[in-house]
Amino acid sequence: EPSAAETPGGSGASRRSPFAAMRSVAGLTLVSRVLGFVRDVVMASLLGASAVSDAFFLAWLLPNLMRRLFGEGAFAAALIPVFIDARESGNEAEARRLVSAATTRLALVLLALIVVGEVALTWGLGYVHEPAPGWPRLHRALAGAELTLELARVLLPYLGFICLAGVLGGALNALDRFAIPAVAPVLLNLIWIAALAVGAALYPEAERRVNVLVWGLVAAGVAQFTIHLVACHRAALPVAPRWKTDPALLKRVRSLFFSLALGLTVFQLNVLFDSLIAYAFVPAGGVTALYYGNRLIQLPIGVLGVALSTVVFPQLARLAKRGDFAGLGAVLDQGIRIGLYVSLPAAVGLAVLYVPIVDVLFGHGEFDADSVRRTGGVLLCLTPAVVAACLTPVLARAFYAEELTRIPVYVSVFCVLVNLTLNLTLVTPLEEMGLALSTSISQCLNLLLLSVFSRRRRAARDDLPRTGDTLRGLSAFFALALAMGGVAFLVQHVLPLPGGVRLALAVGLGVVVYLGGSRLFRIRELTLLLSRGR
Repeated sequence: EPSAAETPGGSGASRRSPFAAMRSVAGLTLVSRVLGFVRDVVMASLLGASAVSDAFFLAWLLPNLMRRLFGEGAFAAALIPVFIDARESGNEAEARRLVSAATTRLALVLLALIVVGEVALTWGLGYVHEPAPGWPRLHRALAGAELTLELARVLLPYLGFICLAGVLGGALNALDRFAIPAVAPVLLNLIWIAALAVGAALYPEAERRVNVLVWGLVAAGVAQFTIHLVACHRAALPVAPRWKTDPALLKRVRSLFFSLALGLTVFQLNVLFDSLIAYAFVPAGGVTALYYGNRLIQLPIGVLGVALSTVVFPQLARLAKRGDFAGLGAVLDQGIRIGLYVSLPAAVGLAVLYVPIVDVLFGHGEFDADSVRRTGGVLLCLTPAVVAACLTPVLARAFYAEELTRIPVYVSVFCVLVNLTLNLTLVTPLEEMGLALSTSISQCLNLLLLSVFSRRRRAARDDLPRTGDTLRGLSAFFALALAMGGVAFLVQHVLPLPGGVRLALAVGLGVVVYLGGSRLFRIRELTLLLSRGR
């Protein structure tokens, strides 16, 4: 059995562990997430859970969803395997030209989308002020969303800059240059916080403050795109507009993109539907409660899950290109075990401390006790999704690495339909908590189905992991996570300390118990994460 610090896959894999970069990526992502919490605390204090905050978060959805589709989502996932394949085949120059040509085509598509979107949003605002006769329901709906339309019109150019930055970041990751893509969200959060501070200093009204914010976010998009351009130039990755490239490579990217885009489009529409259902069927503040609940689970997902899938994907693509499926399976198994090791305690901790976390972080200013209660309920219902959301991208990227996109796409479409059905069923009795619970159920179902299909494919290659080792590892993770949760629960409910101090002590002691237990029982995953990559 290889040691924890060895690279799986034998001779077919690189001698350097694909997890060696995870610590640096996770560290930079942690800085970003901490700044993200600072920005959310400031947002909650200045805007509360109000109609203005609901309008902003709805307007922010569109560029964010497009980023996940055209940025580091489907487009990057389609480009990276083909890019790596061309490099592994010795065609380095053509691989780099492919990035430039593909990015040029994407830029033209994004420009067209922005123009069409601006025209549509301008028409919507004009219709609000001068409604045509005979459409009273449409007018009432648009009138209620006037601020959302105004904010979305300003934010629309942001999607062009951030999508292009996401694709360039994917290419940099494929070159094992992880720093700039990980730093970019830090820059976004710094500018976001600065824009909030400027808005609060200049205006007492929430609507005018949020208008300053959206212009700041457009500037953040320009800044993120710029640092990616500079990084690509330093990596000798051509970024000048280019049309000509190898048609066969471009065709493969296009084919993969449309397959991936189908699943991601449906999934992102589902995210949009969640917010629209909350906006339509839940009292004011529901969209905001969902946003902040999601933001809280994004700390472990973003720091751990994103870092893991980011560093694993290029290695999986290289192993798939070489036909080293034993190495690919070993990297995948280690990725899943590390994902479980880091996500289980995060989920347990959030489930145990959901009320004090929301209260300490957001419970001041315009964010009242009812907002804390509603956001806490959303967070509790979302905690099962933490584990699923950390592991699902790793499994999906194993399929992408082999250019097998149909399975994750079909699974995604099915789970979206399940989620939408549950949304409409649970929103009436449980309001925003029902929407959060639907998300958790569909995320866990997605993970389960991908695991089943992955095991079937690996069984056909006689490449399944040893069941005994897997069960022993899972048992140890669960036992340590439960012990950690028990300590955090006792600290939170027994010690008569101020809320913030008690929460910090509960989290700190919980981490000590989990890491100390990992050392005591010699958990391989901790050794691997602390190793220097050999």
